[in-house]
Amino acid sequence: MKLAYLQTDFPNGRTHILIHDYEFSNQELVHFLLVLSNKGTLWVDVFWPYDEESNRYTHRISEQQFWQTFREWRLQGILLGDNGKVAEMLARNHLGRKSRAKKNKSNLANTK
Repeated sequence: MKLAYLQTDFPNGRTHILIHDYEFSNQELVHFLLVLSNKGTLWVDVFWPYDEESNRYTHRISEQQFWQTFREWRLQGILLGDNGKVAEMLARNHLGRKSRAKKNKSNLANTK
């Protein structure tokens, strides 16, 4: 297993820290061993669809930074997240972007 420690800082103030398994090779799914949000939601061993938008707000952090942040946030309390809800939302967003791109291409072709 090849691990990377990441932090995603969304514009709305939501932040996630993640442990990403880079050895898992699938172009459409990403494997995270652990994900914790600054709101106290914890996901463990999840396979989520790749999300380009989230990736834009993500950067590497050190293992030490990850565990320090984890300790700080867990003191606020932790709830287990619903993996299925997140995967469904990410997949819906991905499909929506694909269909909008297809529609835009079609509209451009019709205007020529």
